[in-house]
Amino acid sequence: MPRTDGPGPILTFILGVGVGALAALLLARKPGGELRSDLAEGVNSRVKQLRRTGKDLRKRARKIVDVAKDQVQAAIELGDKT
Repeated sequence: MPRTDGPGPILTFILGVGVGALAALLLARKPGGELRSDLAEGVNSRVKQLRRTGKDLRKRARKIVDVAKDQVQAAIELGDKT
């Protein structure tokens, strides 16, 4: 199926998100300073959440790698014995 020269679905999605965010800011019922403060708090909480999730994933990945190393080492030792 040939591609068309029009914008891809990802670009269309990003454009839609941008338009939605702009509309939300223009139609907000809070004063600018309060809105910016709320947005900053929301972004900061999401960043903290992402960092915690990243640390948790890193710990899990290390445990999985350690288990895999132990299993490979055990298989090597078993292979050497036979």
